[in-house]
Amino acid sequence: LIVSFGTITIHILEPETFPTLFEGLWWTMTTLTTVGYGDYFPKTVVGKCLGMFLFIFGVGIIGLLVSKTVDSFSKYYRLKLEGKIVYKEQDHFIYIGWSKKTKDAIEELFDSSPNAKIVLIENLEISPFDHPHVHFVQGDPSIEKTLMTANIFGAKRVCIFADSSIEDSVLKDGKTLLIASAVESLSKTHKKPIHTIVEISKESHIINFKHVNVDDFVLSYESVSRLIAKTTLHPGTSTIFRHFLNTKFDGSNIHVIEPLEEWQTYEDAYLRLFEKGASLLAINEQLNIPKLKKMALNPTDRLYIYCEENLLKQIAKKA
Repeated sequence: LIVSFGTITIHILEPETFPTLFEGLWWTMTTLTTVGYGDYFPKTVVGKCLGMFLFIFGVGIIGLLVSKTVDSFSKYYRLKLEGKIVYKEQDHFIYIGWSKKTKDAIEELFDSSPNAKIVLIENLEISPFDHPHVHFVQGDPSIEKTLMTANIFGAKRVCIFADSSIEDSVLKDGKTLLIASAVESLSKTHKKPIHTIVEISKESHIINFKHVNVDDFVLSYESVSRLIAKTTLHPGTSTIFRHFLNTKFDGSNIHVIEPLEEWQTYEDAYLRLFEKGASLLAINEQLNIPKLKKMALNPTDRLYIYCEENLLKQIAKKA
């Protein structure tokens, strides 16, 4: 209001000195910011009175405006750091629970997909991971308000990590189950599907998670124990798994694609991908492709392949 008042009034009072509104705006801004170039200045008594008015009231208001603007940015940054800002973007990944495993998972995700967006939920005072693509939400993940703050319905997937501070596997998986139940309850109430991935410590607990429609399970301790046992019996097994999980070996990685229209059976997909230089690892949850080679492919089937990124783009483009 002060800027508009000064701009319009000086143009009306002294149209010869300030022939357009732009000259009036230029003089008003240089006056309010105390720059005072002196290229434009009022020549009449009324114009000089307007200038004195701007000296007394306008300069203070501009100073207040700058102060409030800086304070707003500072407050926003503080609230973002404390996890109290609602996340409004789409197609992000929600990670629930903070530990070294969570940190490693985030870094691995950024290695594979640098533009990925992550919302981290944990009951901490400030964000434990400083990254422009990581948004922190503070609160209890088993409460609806916390999940809505993370924009759960706009997320691609929700990953729930087991609490590393709890030693007892029953209590650890019990907490994870509580959070998974809250997520799936929201999904059922609002009739919006949410793909949920959970980390559990005992395979025998999987049946309990299936009751709440969890999509994927990752075994923490038992997976490591079994891999060590397999490597003990068959040396080199661990290297194969490291190849699958780390793109630094040969630039390849596990990807998920949809079947092409010309692929009618599992055998068609296996042979066509092999000809292109990709390895078909599984279809949905089926690993034994040769045994099921005559089974028909559906458009909704998920094909897990192992190949390089540039080859994936060629296959995906055709799909």
